[in-house]
Amino acid sequence: MTKYIILDSGALINMTTNGLLEIFRKLVTAFQGEFLITPAVKYETIEHPINIKRFEWGAIRIEHLLEDEVIKMASDEEDISEKELSNKTQEIMNNANNALTSGGKSIHLIERGESECLALSILLTKKNIDNVVVIDERTARMLCESPDNLKELMGNKLESKIKVNFENLRELSKIKIIRSTELMYLANKHRLLDGDKKALEAVLYALKFGGCSISEKEVELMKKG
Repeated sequence: MTKYIILDSGALINMTTNGLLEIFRKLVTAFQGEFLITPAVKYETIEHPINIKRFEWGAIRIEHLLEDEVIKMASDEEDISEKELSNKTQEIMNNANNALTSGGKSIHLIERGESECLALSILLTKKNIDNVVVIDERTARMLCESPDNLKELMGNKLESKIKVNFENLRELSKIKIIRSTELMYLANKHRLLDGDKKALEAVLYALKFGGCSISEKEVELMKKG
């Protein structure tokens, strides 16, 4: 059983926007695990948007889950210091953002929030603690799961030859990643979503249009599952 589910900012915001936050209260019991966020994710989903009228309500709702300990801060759960997490995060950022080059110049690929989630996963895994990271953004996922495909994607996008330093990405290849869509698919399997397959389809497409990188073919496969 996965002990920790680490939430990236993009996935958490996507689920908030689509009215899915209350599902977390049920998922904690169903999964028998804990939802974790890092300091950067807290800043990006609560501390910063709570001061912007357009995003204030979403930030308040996420803050309520944190106050109720439905979602928890990583620093409160395991013996991983802020310094240790910060150092590993900087290492991940440096490696990832220098892994792909075009014309001798590095391609900037991921930001601190994503890097912090990946760093936390690596540190937990080194302690033999089972975990998974929820990331909707395609680039960060491809860095971990399929750098060759990312190389091709960036080559087409930039119309140039891309070189990859695979050694920089060696640690990332061990990280388990799912998307918000897989999380909601599992919630549906546990009968935590209201409605039938049509409701599941609606949720999956809402998350897709909200920024989750998932194809229509994958949505159809999840519906049938």
